[in-house]
Amino acid sequence: MVDDSSLITIESEFISATISLVGAELKSLFDLESRVEYIWQEKKAISPISSLFCFPVVGKLKDDKYRIGRKYHQMQKNGFAKDMKFHVKSQMKDQVSLSLSHDQDTLLCYPFMFNLVITFKVYGPKLSVSIEVKNMDKKEMLFSIGYGTVFNVPLAVEALEDYYLEFSNREERGAYNLDNDLVNFEHVDNKKVLSDRKINFNYDLFKHGELIFRDLSSSSVALKNRVSEKSIAINFESVPYISFRSFPGANFVQITPSFGVTDATDTTGDIMMKEGIIDLEQEKTFKMDMVYHIR
Repeated sequence: MVDDSSLITIESEFISATISLVGAELKSLFDLESRVEYIWQEKKAISPISSLFCFPVVGKLKDDKYRIGRKYHQMQKNGFAKDMKFHVKSQMKDQVSLSLSHDQDTLLCYPFMFNLVITFKVYGPKLSVSIEVKNMDKKEMLFSIGYGTVFNVPLAVEALEDYYLEFSNREERGAYNLDNDLVNFEHVDNKKVLSDRKINFNYDLFKHGELIFRDLSSSSVALKNRVSEKSIAINFESVPYISFRSFPGANFVQITPSFGVTDATDTTGDIMMKEGIIDLEQEKTFKMDMVYHIR
């Protein structure tokens, strides 16, 4: 349970966003005019989170471990950043920057020195989320990163079947499903979930839990419906992966753009060979930017 002292709210003239210091978690994205909440207000029995900062891995590692050289390290699903308390670096009415650095505990499971800064800024009907990862080490740093948000479906009184996800471009590849939390990219991708640029919601869409897309050509995806004009779009630049997660009958969908992906079923465990891994030179900075636009 996150207490109120760990929550920070920023506002523009149109929207407010509430962020938790624990995991830099986006707790609320609220339309001040229509009084519509876009973020699913979690129920612990169903899902413990409303958004997910994935670092230094995205998804699950096979057997919850990875290898650097001959040494194995344990790592939980989606990494440790989601469970750690960030520090306020700067704060104004319409924006806040949070930071997280390595410590003795992180070095035990992830032998790299780093500094993360995530900045949330609201302006008009938009929320920007900018993430910077700096390699503070004297060696190359290996990591993956992603930021997932769980949205209400429906946003108002519409039915589940009224909703769809829409890519900005037509995707050549279809979706990949998980097998025991791992992905098999050798399987034929499922193009049946796509109708042109759309993924139409239905009860069975998430019967396998998660849909993963790789080698994205789109720079945005939008959650829309056919009944009202209410929607939310997420813009991202050069992101190679995106996943959509829910389950049959659930009233939410988690959308996670990422640089990195859950382990493949045939992985060797060598982090150097892991699909989607980022190799950041010493003292260099990696950036990931997203913009949420509500309507």
